[in-house]
Amino acid sequence: MTSAPALKCPQCRRSYSSVDWHDDRSGRCHFCLTDFEAIRFPALSRTKPAARPQAVVLAEDSTCFFHHQNQAEKVCDGCGRFLCAVCAVPSSGGTYCPACLSKQNERSAVAIPSRILYDSAALSLAFLPLLLWFFTLFTAPIALGLVIYGWNKPGSLVNGPRRWRLALAGLASLAQIGGWIFILLKLWLR
Repeated sequence: MTSAPALKCPQCRRSYSSVDWHDDRSGRCHFCLTDFEAIRFPALSRTKPAARPQAVVLAEDSTCFFHHQNQAEKVCDGCGRFLCAVCAVPSSGGTYCPACLSKQNERSAVAIPSRILYDSAALSLAFLPLLLWFFTLFTAPIALGLVIYGWNKPGSLVNGPRRWRLALAGLASLAQIGGWIFILLKLWLR
């Protein structure tokens, strides 16, 4: 009756492309003679309509930057050029012309030159101020904030994430904060 894409029989699991169709929804396998029902999704068989540009009617109408005979329908979010339906490419929440889209792809292919190592910064803030213990009043909360903020961030490009360093910095900063709370409570309760 109607043609369908290649299917697998629910019983023998053989792939086949020609089926004895009883109607639009049911057929019979050639190999094991099992009757089955195939429910096709309309969206899978629907073809996407091709973009059809409109011709310029009036001389005052804006035209496409790339196709002067086509009427402009969109504006490029990257460069502001007027675009026809053929040139307007929807991408990542905006509409771009082919030139801006290729620039955007080139920028995303560039490697990241450096990365903040939150584990090193947190360890430095947790242990270096111990030489001048008064500064730990300020650096311990900052180190704890870096531990929390940097926990799910990517680590070094070479070594990968090093969460044990973040955990060590977190424990050291919690100990310093606890020490300051103890000292301030002792001074306040005198």
